[in-house]
Amino acid sequence: MKKLLVLAVLLLTSACGIKPTPVLAAGPAPTLRNPVNDGTATDVVLYFLRDDRAVPVARPAVFPMRFEVALTMLMEGPSAEETFEGYTTALPRSGEIALTPGPPTTVNISFPLRTISAAGINQLVCTALAALTTQRPGTIALAGPDIQLPYQTCEG
Repeated sequence: MKKLLVLAVLLLTSACGIKPTPVLAAGPAPTLRNPVNDGTATDVVLYFLRDDRAVPVARPAVFPMRFEVALTMLMEGPSAEETFEGYTTALPRSGEIALTPGPPTTVNISFPLRTISAAGINQLVCTALAALTTQRPGTIALAGPDIQLPYQTCEG
């Protein structure tokens, strides 16, 4: 028993030569809010802002989910529950969205893109790429009445 006690003390005091390091801040942990459904629908992934970062939020949706429907849901903003949980949006609550296929796909927006923050652009890009499952990961172009942005990737 005495040998076991000595061994335990030696192990605890040696620390195997590992030096302590400080805690490194890396921002909030990634989260995915996944509502439960009854199996008759699939989830659509929308990107809203939380702590000024685009984060995925899953919502139930009727299958098949069309691209335009997913982006319309994004434009409607976070639900009351999502807002309570801290999700926000940098996008206007209205606007028309159309898709032009091609390599890469172009998302045509009816509102000016110059007025949208980088976080809002990222919301659009990440949601669009999530809706276009055949192109993930990939790039898309965004075009508004005021500017066509260079090809974008999701920074979420």
